[in-house]
Amino acid sequence: MAERLAAYYRTSLEDFNRAHGLANQSQSIENQRKVIMEYLRGSGELSAYSVLEFIDDGLTGTNTDRPQFQAMIEAARQGEVTCIVVKDLSRFGRNYLDVGDYLEHIFPFLGVRVIAVNDGYDSQKYIGMTGGMDVAFRNFMYENYSRDLSIKVRSAMQARMKEGRFVNHVPYGYQKHPSDKHQMVPDKETAPIVREIFLSIIAGKSTTQIAKELNARGVLTPLEYKQHRLKPACRERDLMWSHVTVLNILRNIKYTGVMTNHTRESRYMRDRNQRRVPQEEWIVTEGTHEAIVTKAEYEAAQAQIRTVKNYGRKPPDGSDSVFFCGHCGRKLRKSFGLDTYFACDTQLYQEQAACAGIRWSKTDLEAVLLPIYRTQLVLMGEQARNLQAAFQQQPKINCDNRLEKIDQEIARQNARKIQYYEEYRSGEMSRDLFSQRKTALADRISELQTERAKIEAERQREQEEQSERRAVQGEAEKYLSAFTVSGEAFKASMYDAIDRVTVFSNHHIEVRWKFEDLFAKFHKEERRAV
Repeated sequence: MAERLAAYYRTSLEDFNRAHGLANQSQSIENQRKVIMEYLRGSGELSAYSVLEFIDDGLTGTNTDRPQFQAMIEAARQGEVTCIVVKDLSRFGRNYLDVGDYLEHIFPFLGVRVIAVNDGYDSQKYIGMTGGMDVAFRNFMYENYSRDLSIKVRSAMQARMKEGRFVNHVPYGYQKHPSDKHQMVPDKETAPIVREIFLSIIAGKSTTQIAKELNARGVLTPLEYKQHRLKPACRERDLMWSHVTVLNILRNIKYTGVMTNHTRESRYMRDRNQRRVPQEEWIVTEGTHEAIVTKAEYEAAQAQIRTVKNYGRKPPDGSDSVFFCGHCGRKLRKSFGLDTYFACDTQLYQEQAACAGIRWSKTDLEAVLLPIYRTQLVLMGEQARNLQAAFQQQPKINCDNRLEKIDQEIARQNARKIQYYEEYRSGEMSRDLFSQRKTALADRISELQTERAKIEAERQREQEEQSERRAVQGEAEKYLSAFTVSGEAFKASMYDAIDRVTVFSNHHIEVRWKFEDLFAKFHKEERRAV
């Protein structure tokens, strides 16, 4: 019988997802499960273990009086599990004295191995040493310290926001004050550019015209200017001013001396997923820094910004996101008229751009792409049939029977161990003979367990390969189903299958399909076998 391990998951009462009304197990539980299962799959030794799950969802970590935690400890006492795996040590609890008692005394006494995946802790590696505990507790204490620090940092930032101080990135046209990093002052190099943009839009120029003039003069874009200040000798990307870049500057009220904070927020520190905050919740403070434009100039610029109205635009389809310029890499702009056209915006902002010749009608593009797509489907159908035939011809590995025989042999050896012990206790066997036979039995059991692990690994590989083949077949069938449709439905399936179409000015196009690498692994294996 395969050994069993316990996977323990816990979330606190303060878990964000539960606080927002998510039913049953929280997302955090699923995240912990994913981390642990990926770790187990990557471990040759532990992948053969059967897994018992113990879940305390929405329970405090200040003590160990949790139903599933205690059930797991009882399972360890009964010898039902020999290893416990957690995402990190904080899942055991936030009381480091309680956690330390379990790690240092209780689990070793029970003969239970403990693994904390994210902490890099494995009690088996540190038997008889304290190094592992040092690592574990350092990470454990750091996590709790970081959690408390995040609360304090957020509180301090809120206080600075209410004072009208700068807490985020400095907008183009400003720089940090030399003596106060929470204040900003006009940048003598870029502030005139900002003012020029405002005055140009007030004078009647369009945002596209302004961008084109700035590009012609070689004015660095906001991102280029930031890169130049950080690494003066390095210009990693060839960027350009665009309608959007100009528009973002014109709409930023900070250029009037008004500080706006708390326009976006995240659930916790360092969370990359942010949400827009309603304008009525913004923290707005007047007169916090020197203005580059007056409020009257700002309002005049807003009145001049062209509003793009929707004059019966067609709904988006798959073509909106697949066409790219082969010269600058920008996504092609979609325009509407008697036909739909795709062109590169770079020609609007740069004189003599190589992209100027790129203007394709959707009708012409589809006239080229549809026959290619049909040919690709035919080839993919042949590959799918060949893959299925090769799969059916492969000999199946009967691992279950082999495992059953090994388990039976291990059980017999364990029975002999008990028999030899009883004979030794009754005086029928000498101490030396008992020791010899005990060692021989241990060696034999170890050999059997090693063999069992190899067979389990074989079975795992076979199952994974079967799963991959089924996934490939399923993916192929999804695309091959296009043979059953026609017209607009067939076009839609084509756009769904396209990863990227690169268009050049000489009417040359390159197509990359989502399924190009679908059969790559298995073709490689077939070539290796030959």
